[in-house]
Amino acid sequence: MLLFLLPVFSVFIREVTAFYPRLPLNGGLTKRQASINTSDYPALTASLPVDHFNATDTRQFSNRYWINSTYYSPGGPVFYFDSGEQNAHPLVPYFLAEAAGPSSVMTLARRFGGIAVLFEHRFYGDLTEGSFPFPVNSTTGRADGGYEAYKYLNTEQALSDPVYFANNFQPPGLEQYWPALSSNATPWVWLGGSYPGVRGTHLRVRNPETFYATWASSAPTEAAVDMWVYYAQAERSMTRNCSADYTAVTNYVDAVLANGTAAQVSDLKYDVYKAILSGPGGQAPEPFNRTDSDSLSNQNVGNYLLTPLSFYQYYGFNRSVLPFCNILETQNYTAPAPSSSLTSTYDISTAWSVFLTGLAQIDYDSIPYTDDPVGGISWTWQYCSEYGYYQRGNPDHPHTIQSRYISLETFQRSCNRTFPFAPPTPNVAAPNKYGGWNINPSNTMFTSGEFDPWRTYSPASTESELGAPLRQTVQDIPECGVAPPQDQIFGMIHQGMVHVSDMRALLNTSDVNHQNFSTVGFSSPISTEPFYAGVELFGNALEKWLPCFGNGTGRTGRSDL
Repeated sequence: MLLFLLPVFSVFIREVTAFYPRLPLNGGLTKRQASINTSDYPALTASLPVDHFNATDTRQFSNRYWINSTYYSPGGPVFYFDSGEQNAHPLVPYFLAEAAGPSSVMTLARRFGGIAVLFEHRFYGDLTEGSFPFPVNSTTGRADGGYEAYKYLNTEQALSDPVYFANNFQPPGLEQYWPALSSNATPWVWLGGSYPGVRGTHLRVRNPETFYATWASSAPTEAAVDMWVYYAQAERSMTRNCSADYTAVTNYVDAVLANGTAAQVSDLKYDVYKAILSGPGGQAPEPFNRTDSDSLSNQNVGNYLLTPLSFYQYYGFNRSVLPFCNILETQNYTAPAPSSSLTSTYDISTAWSVFLTGLAQIDYDSIPYTDDPVGGISWTWQYCSEYGYYQRGNPDHPHTIQSRYISLETFQRSCNRTFPFAPPTPNVAAPNKYGGWNINPSNTMFTSGEFDPWRTYSPASTESELGAPLRQTVQDIPECGVAPPQDQIFGMIHQGMVHVSDMRALLNTSDVNHQNFSTVGFSSPISTEPFYAGVELFGNALEKWLPCFGNGTGRTGRSDL
């Protein structure tokens, strides 16, 4: 993994006034002219309380943020982009300098004469600097102090950070405008995708007096321990023959692991390991001993079967899984693809043999990825302690493509091994108290991809068997401060799209950083249409909502939280 204004507000394109710190801009250019070197974008810092709920605890820490005030005109709104569960610094060139195409936060700042802010979540950053209430180990990324540190990484403390930040916003170089930038004086608009989108909806319920409007993209507002449906979305997007064979292979492997002889299990693990270590065009793997493959756990084998789905969440079926399916169904391009499946046309042995070929032929290792050890350990604590989302296999589902050996117990054991002080099960009630699937704040837009795995736990979920309320997504903009009817949500579903496909438009696909999977998030490498459709609809909604800011409409919420 691992996620936004004056009493009378007139909407117009204001004269551009440049203030320090100003970032280089690229706007909607298709060629990268802005730097993608993060050292060119030094962070500002704000002092935040370690503990927002203990008045006797005076400890503070430095939280990183970045701004672009190029289009700010006095009285304009503050557009706040939340980076969520990752190191925020690599996002800065793309969201505040628009190095590879327009971003949502800058497009809206241009349209409404606002200031753009990118804020880093507590306990995230890189190994040398970040937003750390406690020091982190420079090798592992783990915070010093164990539970005494991680108990401050929870929903309520993390939600209090941006509220405190907005109420005390004093960016250097804009001193004369400090009073006008307070959330009491101008609208603060939240933008975020995935977990940051969840946070934005929570704050519209919890602190509507601080954050006046929210665009929540791909936001799974219903926290749940069991998320077997994650891979169900991928299966639904597959061609039917590939789905049938993927399901058959998964069931075959599980059956061998459960009931096969020792020799059969050893052979299966050897074949899987060899395929994973092999390369395209029959490239043989480095020599390894059968002892190496025999040492694989059943869970290891199950995870290897999911390798073709590694990049599905952002690239979707056509761009990530289809090449593997084509190899599988055409027997590595040696035969016409059957209309049903290889398993039904031939047998499971044929399907299994070509499945192994597909694992070897698809060169997943060539896709660059920059590890984020701090983000990995911090988000692990968050899902182990409060959010769950355990993506386990479901052997009872007729179209399962995930091994039963990836179970709820597997996830919980991993949590307890990583954090011996973790609770016995995630406390999902903590985030769900804001509404879960049924969350319904005013001045909020929800967007989702049709085949986004995280849509299953969003207000746009279609998972009736899990208890989703099956709310209808509509594009009729509600009145300011008025929530839509409970059976509706305001926003849009991007057809054929997957996760957070609309926070920016990727126009320069030659940008080397966009060949790196770690920087793909919050944009679609498939299409720019979700971005343009989403930012236009939200901009139109703000045209309707912002003029109400001065009369208090939309700035009250629940008082029982």
